[in-house]
Amino acid sequence: MKKIIVSLFAFAFLFAGQLMAAPMQAYYCFNTQQPEVIIEAFDENFDALASKGVSTHRLYEFHLNGQYGFTHCIVSENSGPDAFEKTIKTFQGSEEGKALLAKFYSVASDVLNGAGTPLASVGDAVTPVAMLIDVRAKNNKLFVEELSKLMNSSDRQGSISLFEDTFTGVKGRTHYVVIGGSSLDEVLSNFRGTLSSPDGKVFLKKAPKFRKLMNKSLIYLVKTWEAS
Repeated sequence: MKKIIVSLFAFAFLFAGQLMAAPMQAYYCFNTQQPEVIIEAFDENFDALASKGVSTHRLYEFHLNGQYGFTHCIVSENSGPDAFEKTIKTFQGSEEGKALLAKFYSVASDVLNGAGTPLASVGDAVTPVAMLIDVRAKNNKLFVEELSKLMNSSDRQGSISLFEDTFTGVKGRTHYVVIGGSSLDEVLSNFRGTLSSPDGKVFLKKAPKFRKLMNKSLIYLVKTWEAS
């Protein structure tokens, strides 16, 4: 994660002026067979890191993720570029951050990283289970407009969040959509129910003109460490 954090900090520094004050959700995806060690590292150090300004972090497990070769992702939820940079500096410069990273790297190997900007959300933004849908938009403006219509439709079921990639971790992806629920059954019901509705059918009929589906992943929220 240290290598990931350094590279992301460099990009954020170069382009922070363009990013304005939009929220940034940085994600760090990796392989591990010992997630309990990573949880322990965060449990031991995060309170001290949060007191120094580190943003909220969430650990997700990827059970079914198609072509992607990682088991977990950590998401850092930052209110903007300044909060992102403060989190990076604190991880790099504090004893707690160094201790956490050392323990992390004893059981994990990096796969990919990136950052997204939340564009729209309805329902609960954070749920125990979710379907993560990777999208390549052919027409960014039209895709966002049409999906936003569906998200705000009375036919929409459950929670849906839309993100635009700020720094792309997944090759070719421009956006990702998260459909959440309290269980896998609820997630699937929300997904199928929304798309089979009248407004959902209209969306699907238009969709080939403005987006291409790339991948769908099943993810579970393992644990959250809240900022102070």
